[in-house]
Amino acid sequence: MPSTDDRIASFGPFRLAATARRLERDGLPVLVGDRALDLLIALVDRAGEIVSHRDLVASAWRGLVVGDGSLRVHISSLRKALATGEGEPCYVKNVAGQGYSFVRPVVFETVAMPVSSSAAQSAPSSKRLTPPQRLARMVGRDHDVRSIAADVLDKRFMTVLGPGGAGKTTVTVAVAHELQEKFADGVCFVDLSEVQDGGLVSSTVATSLGLTLETADVVPTLLDQLRALKILLVLDSCEHVVEAAASLTETIFREAAGVHILATSREALRVEGEHAYWLPTLECPPQNLDADSVLEYPAAQLFMERFRASGGRLGFDAAMARLVAAICNRLDGMALAIELAAGRAGSHGIAATLRLVEQDLELDWNGRRTAHPRHQNLRALLDWSYGLLVDSYQRALEQLSVLVGAFDIDAARAVVEAGLDTLQIIDSLVSKSLVSVELGFDGSTKYRILETTRAYARERLLESGKADATFQRHAEYFANLLDLHHGGHIDLDYAARAPALREHLGNVRAALEWCFSRRDDMEDPTLSVTMAAAAAPMLFELSLLSESLRWSEAGLAALDDATRGDRRELILTTIWAISSMWVRDSSEVLTATARGLELALALDASAHRLRLQALRHMVMTRTADFRGTLVPAADWDVCAKKVGDEDCLSISDLLVAQSRHYLGDQTIACRHFELGFARAGNRNLQMCGMDQRVRALVAWSRALWLSGFPERAVNIARESVASAEGSEKPLNTCFALLFTIPMHLWRRDWSSAQARLDQLAEHTHWRALEPFHATADAMQGAVNIGRGEIEAGIDVLLGLRGRMGDECLNFMGTSIACFLAEGLIAVGRTAEAAATLRSARQANLHGGEAAQLPELFRLEARAQMEESANGEQVVRLLRRSCDLARQQGAMSWNLRSATALARIHMLQGDLALAQSLVEPIYGRFTEGFETHDLKAARQLLRELDVEHRATRL
Repeated sequence: MPSTDDRIASFGPFRLAATARRLERDGLPVLVGDRALDLLIALVDRAGEIVSHRDLVASAWRGLVVGDGSLRVHISSLRKALATGEGEPCYVKNVAGQGYSFVRPVVFETVAMPVSSSAAQSAPSSKRLTPPQRLARMVGRDHDVRSIAADVLDKRFMTVLGPGGAGKTTVTVAVAHELQEKFADGVCFVDLSEVQDGGLVSSTVATSLGLTLETADVVPTLLDQLRALKILLVLDSCEHVVEAAASLTETIFREAAGVHILATSREALRVEGEHAYWLPTLECPPQNLDADSVLEYPAAQLFMERFRASGGRLGFDAAMARLVAAICNRLDGMALAIELAAGRAGSHGIAATLRLVEQDLELDWNGRRTAHPRHQNLRALLDWSYGLLVDSYQRALEQLSVLVGAFDIDAARAVVEAGLDTLQIIDSLVSKSLVSVELGFDGSTKYRILETTRAYARERLLESGKADATFQRHAEYFANLLDLHHGGHIDLDYAARAPALREHLGNVRAALEWCFSRRDDMEDPTLSVTMAAAAAPMLFELSLLSESLRWSEAGLAALDDATRGDRRELILTTIWAISSMWVRDSSEVLTATARGLELALALDASAHRLRLQALRHMVMTRTADFRGTLVPAADWDVCAKKVGDEDCLSISDLLVAQSRHYLGDQTIACRHFELGFARAGNRNLQMCGMDQRVRALVAWSRALWLSGFPERAVNIARESVASAEGSEKPLNTCFALLFTIPMHLWRRDWSSAQARLDQLAEHTHWRALEPFHATADAMQGAVNIGRGEIEAGIDVLLGLRGRMGDECLNFMGTSIACFLAEGLIAVGRTAEAAATLRSARQANLHGGEAAQLPELFRLEARAQMEESANGEQVVRLLRRSCDLARQQGAMSWNLRSATALARIHMLQGDLALAQSLVEPIYGRFTEGFETHDLKAARQLLRELDVEHRATRL
C-alpha cells in the first residue's frame, strides 16, 4: 500500500493531519468545512503567534478578495467544531485589530500515512462521464494504448505528441475506454479543435463537465468541482490553444489531486508535471516480403482497410503487396496520410497513387519551422490531395472550411456558392477521406472536415478573395437557423432545445467574431446586429452568461436607424438585462427592462414581454419593492392568458402568490400557490436563468410557516432544494439553500439553518455568486445569536448594516433587523434594538416587506419591556402585533405575540384573559407541536391551568 508523510499536530483531545486534511477528537473524525479547516491549519502551524486577517484570508481564499465578515463566520464555525464543553479551554482567540491566535500548546510529529484505495476515491459526480465511442477496430496501436494507460495511472499527467494525422485522437479515445473503470467519476473528453479562442478553453472544459457557468472567470469554480472528483480529463487537440491549455492543465495538476490528465498536441505543453509520450508512426513492411507477411504490418493493414472501404476491389497478390509497402514507406507510416492515399487509390488505382506519392508529394517530415505550425507534416500531402480535386470541388472544400465541427447538408448548401451540387460534392469528398461522416445527437447524418484539412482549405479560401462572401453566407445561415428554430422561445422548453443549441456553438461563435470584426466592410452592416440578436439568447440559455452579455452589448452598440426599434433591439435588450442581473448586478437593469417592455408592446411580442415581466418581478423582489411586484405579476397574467400556455399560466399564479406573501396576505398567497403548483406539477419552469418553480417553492415554505403549518413548511423547503438540484442549474440550488434558511430561523431550528449554510459554503458554484454572500453572512449571524454566540452574531449583523444598499440585503432588510434586535435585547442593548426595529418598520411603510411587521411589533414590545416599566405601551404593541398577524393570516406570528401578551396578563392576575388569548389560536394548529412556539404556548396553558386550580382551592 502506498504511503505519504504527514505532519500531525496534537492539542488537547484533537489530532490534526494537515496533508490528509483530517481533524479528529479522541480518534473520531470532526466535521469541519474546507475553509474552516484551512484556517485551523494556518493557525496551528503558527501556534502562539498572532496570524493577521490578511494571512488567514490568503490561506483559505487563495487569490480572492473577501470581507472580514466572511472570515468571522468561518472562525466562528471553527470555534464550534473545537468546542468540547463548558469550562474547557478556548483554542482560538481574537486579538483586536491584529488577527487571531491559536493559544493552546501543540505537539507536532511526522508519521507515514497509508493511502487506501477507498480514501483515494472521491464521491462520484451526479452523472458518470464517458469518452466518445472508440473505433470498432484499431490497427497497430495496442502496445501504445497499454503503455500510455500505465503512464497515466502512474504519472498523472501525460501528453501524447505527434504530427497531425498520426492517430493521436484514436489512441487517446482507446486509452480513455481502457481506464474509465479506474476512475470513480469516469472520463471527461474535451475536444478543443472547435475552440478558436484560447480564452474559451476553461469554459469549454467546464461545460464538458456539465457545469453551468454564471461567471466570467470559471477557473475557481472549475477547480472546486475537480477537487471533489476522481476523473480522467482528456484534452484533445491542444496545439492551436497551447498557451491556454498549458496554463489550465498545470493549475489542475497542482490543485486537483484526484484528476489525471491526458492531452494530445503537436507540441509539448512544457509545464510542471507533464510527461510526454511520442506516438510513433505505424510500422511499415520492408520491401520484398510476400503478401501475407506485408499484411502483418499495421501500416499495410490500415491501407488495405481504407482502400476497400473506398471501393477498391482488387485481390491482394505479391505485386500489390510491393506497391502497398512502397506507399506506406514513402508516407513514413503516417496514419492520416495512409488513409488519404488509400482513399485516392480506391478511384485512381494503387499504381497511380504510388506514382503521385513518389513524384509530387514533398512532405515536411522533419517539421520545418518555416511551415505553418498546424501543417508542418501534412501540408504537401494536403496540397497533393487538394490537387486531385476539380476546380469546383476545390472551391467547395474551401468554402466548407468556414464550418466549425460537425455540420449537416443544409449548412453545407448554405455556405457553398450557388450553382454547385453540394450533396454530390460532399459524397465525393467523403469517399476521398477529406470529409468524415458521423451521427448527430438526434441520429441525423453529420459531416466533419478533418481539422488539418479544414485549416488548409481555410488558408486557400483566404487567398482566393472570396472569404468575406463565404463568411457572410455562413453568418446569414446560422442567424436564420437560430431565429427559425429557437428565436422567440421563452426559457420553459430549454431542456428540450439544449442539445441542438450546443451543436451550433462553434459556428455561432465563429460567425459572431467575423461579423463584428468585418462590420465596417460588410455589404449589409445590419448583419452584425442580426447575428447578435440570434446568438445572444442561445448563449444565455446555455448559461454562457459572460458571452451573452458581451454579444448583446455589442449588438446594442451597433444599432442604427435600420435596426433600432425592431425585434432585434427587443431581443438584445432583453438578454442584456437578464445577463446583467446575474453577472453584473447592474443598476441599469430596470431601465433596460422598461425599454424592452416598450418595444414588446409596440411589436406585440408576448413571449418577450413575459420574460421581461419575470425579470422585473425578480429585480423588484431583490430590491424589496414588494408592492411594485404586483405590476409585473398582473402584466404577466395578461400576457400568459394571451399566449395560452399552461406553464405560463401556472407561473402567473406563482408570481401573484409571492407578491402577496411578502406584502403580508398569507391567505391569498397560499391560495395562489396551491393553484399555481396544481397547474405546474413537477415541471421545470426555467425563466431568466432561474427555475420559477424553485423560486416559488421557497416563498411557499415561508408562507406555510406563517400560516401555521410548520411541518409542511419544512417539507416544501426540502422539495425546493430537491427540485433545484434536479434542474441541474447551480443557481437554482444555491438560491433554494440560501432563501429557505429564514423559515428555519423563524422555527428556532438553528441546526437545520446551519446545515443549509454549510451545504451552501461547500457548493461548487457558491464562490461565483458574490452578490449573495452578504445575505449568507446575515443568516450566519442570526444562527450565532440563536445558538448563544450573541456578541459574534451581533458583530456580523452590525457589519452588514453599512451594506444595506446591496440588492440582496435590501431583500433581507426586515429579517436582519429582527435577528439583530433579538441579539441586542439579549445583551441589554435595548435602546439600539428599539431604534433598529423602528427604522425597519419605517422602511416597511414604503412598499417593503409587510409579512414580518407582526414580529417587528412583538420585538419592539419586548425591547420596551426590558427598557422601561411602560406596561401600557408594551401591551399596545403586542395587541397591534396580534391584530396585524390575524389580518395577515399569519397564525404563527399571532401565537408568538399572543403568548407574550398572555404572560403579561397572567402576571397581572387576569388568568381568563390570558387563556382566551392563547387557547383558541393554539387549538387551530394541526401540526408542529414540538416546535419552539407551540411548546412555549402549551407550557403557558399548563401554567394557567395550575393557577386556575390554585385559585379555586
